[in-house]
Amino acid sequence: MTFADLQNGLYNFIGEGLGFAPGSPLQLVQPSPPLPGSTSNDTLWAYMNNIPPFSLTQNYIASAGNEFFSDYQALMSALVPSVTVDILADIGPTAYNAFLTYIQNLTPTPSVTQYPNLFLNWAFAHYPAVAIKGASDWSTMLLDPIARAQMALMPYTSIGGNLAKTPEWSLGYSQLTSQLASAPNKSFSEVDVQSSSNVTNSWTNGGNSGFFGLWGSSESSSSQSQTFASQAVSLSVSFAHVTTFTPAPGAWYDSGALGLAYSTQTGKPWNPGSAITWQKTFGSNGNMQRFASSMIVVSGMNVTAQSTSSFSSSDQTTITKNSGGGLWPFYSSNNSSSFHTSHNFNSANRLTISTSSAAGVPIVIGVTVLSASQYLGHAVAGRANYLQLTAALTAKAAG
Repeated sequence: MTFADLQNGLYNFIGEGLGFAPGSPLQLVQPSPPLPGSTSNDTLWAYMNNIPPFSLTQNYIASAGNEFFSDYQALMSALVPSVTVDILADIGPTAYNAFLTYIQNLTPTPSVTQYPNLFLNWAFAHYPAVAIKGASDWSTMLLDPIARAQMALMPYTSIGGNLAKTPEWSLGYSQLTSQLASAPNKSFSEVDVQSSSNVTNSWTNGGNSGFFGLWGSSESSSSQSQTFASQAVSLSVSFAHVTTFTPAPGAWYDSGALGLAYSTQTGKPWNPGSAITWQKTFGSNGNMQRFASSMIVVSGMNVTAQSTSSFSSSDQTTITKNSGGGLWPFYSSNNSSSFHTSHNFNSANRLTISTSSAAGVPIVIGVTVLSASQYLGHAVAGRANYLQLTAALTAKAAG
């Protein structure tokens, strides 16, 4: 058995233990650091903002970089609205930039449907000459999904083009800890994790890459990792609480606009002069092929992993030396009071890894992954219904 077999076995073990049906779009997240009370919403939302790789395991450190918000923002800049409203020209750059600063400072971020009234009331006090025209322009732009989506991104972009406001999701850390506190417990064990390592019927059809070896940042092909996995590894897991946490993208996101872009491969609303295309976005090498739809979060973790392989004294020294980076299967180091990992070798030179986490402290151990077509299903269906209705009304008018 190889370490890849062990990792695949872990995937099946965790999925089955948590009640996921075979083939469910579960992705393990490693490493899995605790999220103590000082955790910001931004740190939590980063899990949802990360675009998941096509793998059963997400190496959260290595995969971070391809992000939902930045990819979405770039895409919206490459789409052309059907409405022809030049609000910058209509109200002038001074009023436009001042209003942008105003809405950037509002908490929570207002919905775009509020812009017409917000601008009307604000402009009457500051720029009365353009209050009516500006409110009318905002209302007109709301009628087009692309213009509406571009409006929604305004509070997050500074006048200079930099990120002015962190993109938020609908639920934050306080809602997570509240939900987790009343979630059920789970306990399960397996005497030989590798015995169920077949993942060919998984949502990736077996694709699993990017995971560590025995300790954090080690190669799965290292001699110590391969020795650990070469014989049966037993695993016992208990979580005091387990929940599926599903925050939705915040005021910056418009599912109708993204659904329109996905359902229209060429032509409007795509800008033919842009380097951003449907294929580069949603195609086989696109940057928005899939999305995290929810997080699998646990607290009160107790995990024991025992290998039946025998380690040489030099291997034992190497493992101990590198154990500070965290050990399989969750790879969290002992750099906080919320998490503890220990290991020992018995008289037969076999390794036991023990992991525990503090009660009530969330740990994200996985995400559920949806393809773009699944994630945008409702928006795409809505677009199809809209086109059917438009065609019917046009035919009726012509008749």
